[in-house]
Amino acid sequence: MTTKLKNNEEIKSHYDQLFGQMTEQDKLENQASLLMFRFLSIIETKREEFGWSRKELAEKIGTSASYITQLFRGDKLVNMITLVKFQNVLGIEFDIDMQRSYEETVKDFSKITDAQGFWVYHKFGVPNYDSAEILPVFEQDLTSEVA
Repeated sequence: MTTKLKNNEEIKSHYDQLFGQMTEQDKLENQASLLMFRFLSIIETKREEFGWSRKELAEKIGTSASYITQLFRGDKLVNMITLVKFQNVLGIEFDIDMQRSYEETVKDFSKITDAQGFWVYHKFGVPNYDSAEILPVFEQDLTSEVA
């Protein structure tokens, strides 16, 4: 396949050749691998910070170096018990959060203009800069001298 595709139809055709024949099971396995690699990326970063080899990491969580290699190659999927072991030896805690779409994110914001014809989103509405209530009060420290 060439990387110099001429038009959108040709791009779509090549994309469909690569991914269009995926079964539902293939798609699920692909998504599971991508999710696992997000965890493994964090684990790899922490392992490198500690200066451990993958073999040392395997010993610390009580598994074989071969299993760690298979995980990082994507040959096997990590299970929850192994993730907890990684957390314990690396002193980390995984935080699971749902990603919101762009539409879900901006629906909580009010539309305002930037006076140049563009709409921008501001979560708290338009600020009132004439109000003294929002201005911080600074107390000058007169005890220190300037050199």
